[in-house]
Amino acid sequence: MISIRPFAQTDNEALLKVEKLCPQGDSKCAWGVAKKGDISARYKMYDNWKMSVAEDDGKIAGWIGWTIKEDPRRDNRYAYIAEVMVHPNSRRKGVASKLVSEAESDVKDRGADHVYCFLYESNHASKSLFQNLGYAEKALLWNCALMVHKKSRISHKYSIENPGRDDLQEVAQLINNYNKSKAHFSPFTAESFEEYVSNIPAYGLDNFWVVRHGDVIVACAGIWDCTYFGDLYYAREPATMRFMGRIVSVLGHLINLPKFPKEGEFINLRMMTSYSVDSAYPDAMQDLIAFLNNKLLEVRANCLLHVVSPPDKSFEVARKMKPQIEKWSVYAKALNSSLEDLSPFYVDVRDLIL
Repeated sequence: MISIRPFAQTDNEALLKVEKLCPQGDSKCAWGVAKKGDISARYKMYDNWKMSVAEDDGKIAGWIGWTIKEDPRRDNRYAYIAEVMVHPNSRRKGVASKLVSEAESDVKDRGADHVYCFLYESNHASKSLFQNLGYAEKALLWNCALMVHKKSRISHKYSIENPGRDDLQEVAQLINNYNKSKAHFSPFTAESFEEYVSNIPAYGLDNFWVVRHGDVIVACAGIWDCTYFGDLYYAREPATMRFMGRIVSVLGHLINLPKFPKEGEFINLRMMTSYSVDSAYPDAMQDLIAFLNNKLLEVRANCLLHVVSPPDKSFEVARKMKPQIEKWSVYAKALNSSLEDLSPFYVDVRDLIL
């Protein structure tokens, strides 16, 4: 018999073991995440979160985690389902459906008008689950993996530096203008932006940079160490990666080539976030991404992830750098009324723990 109850901290070790058995993807390509320590740590970045655990005849069968957010521009609330995990021995028993229904019931009672989640392109089982539960694809995201292996050239037309606190109002305005047409974006003030950046572990203003043209800030972005919560790896490495890995092993001693991770090997990566650029200075973003690449060389990271909703100016810049590109989808379901497409979509970096 399947039962649902609230998460307790004593569930931690059991849930970590379940997650190791649940890579996201299919037989050709799947990601795994080795969470570090506290399975609930990612949720503590949010003000309003919950987790529920499923039991199958008294044994832990899976769990779900979600949070409620607010959109002050539209005066509404919406919910994000961060993850649904089911132990392989308890699948095809309706566990995932019961967990999602539990989350939907909770957020609807608390005034959310829709709920969304991210689904990896090859995660066919999750797509089928959410489609059967009434969810539909409402936006696309491109996950651009920029391999870090050599120093990038910077034009030096601009100056790039960490901002001072007196700069944060200008930063907030630049970010607000850049994202104002995107679904789920809530405008920042100088104070709320500093709080947002500071409350994300392994981020902070020390890992955020602005690009100046004279005295004016024309672009900005940060790099976040998303491995703080868990190490990412290929549980099943795609054929293209295996092929590229063979090329690197043959030619790597002759020329400088990027390192392609092997199956089961942790990827030392960072994520680009809080990015924006003044449309009058498109090459400022190119210089900034090159600057971030060089910063990651210093800490021996081998990949910079840039998750973006097309169309986006930064995507056009990143694409010129020949990244590995994977497709993610934003699936959503209306709870109280009809739901329009959510494209272009604002990507909250807190949501991007796989």
